[in-house]
Amino acid sequence: MSGSQGAAPTKLTTTIMIVAPHEVQAVAVPLLRRYAPDTLTRVPAHLTILYPFVAYERLDEACAKLVSICAEIAPFEITMEGYGEFPSALYMTPRNPQPIKRVFHRVYRDFPECLPYGGAFGDDLTPHMTVGEFETPEELHGAKAALPRYAPITFRATRLHVLYGIDHIALPWITHAVIPLGGAR
Repeated sequence: MSGSQGAAPTKLTTTIMIVAPHEVQAVAVPLLRRYAPDTLTRVPAHLTILYPFVAYERLDEACAKLVSICAEIAPFEITMEGYGEFPSALYMTPRNPQPIKRVFHRVYRDFPECLPYGGAFGDDLTPHMTVGEFETPEELHGAKAALPRYAPITFRATRLHVLYGIDHIALPWITHAVIPLGGAR
């Protein structure tokens, strides 16, 4: 299907993430449906490692490099426990963010041109799993008061997912590659 004449070409964005397993999805998905349905349409509940990643045209080359990088990173456990907030978002919190930060720093070292979140928050990462996005502080605080409690959920991160899609349009992003950590399968 072709677009209208004269329309600007659509720019694909890429990202690297740890997709949450079913146990975490069971908590996150109902919240995303309620507080961030467009995000849920695009991507599953996840922990971002690097966004945006390389230009789509460089994705195959970058994924080949990621395979080598990920072979050096041992699988690790993540425990999600409680919630946190940014000025316009609520998120599930990893109890110990350091293993996620180590993966981020290792990947970022080889892709320094890929500033996390385009540099909007500096050059570091605050590991989180977004469950709500809000236009106003009042909306955020109302949702925060209604968040359900959940028991800590531990899972093993054994792979990274590389996806591409269009920002700010409620269309599903596509998995380009699933790359095992430490040679895990």
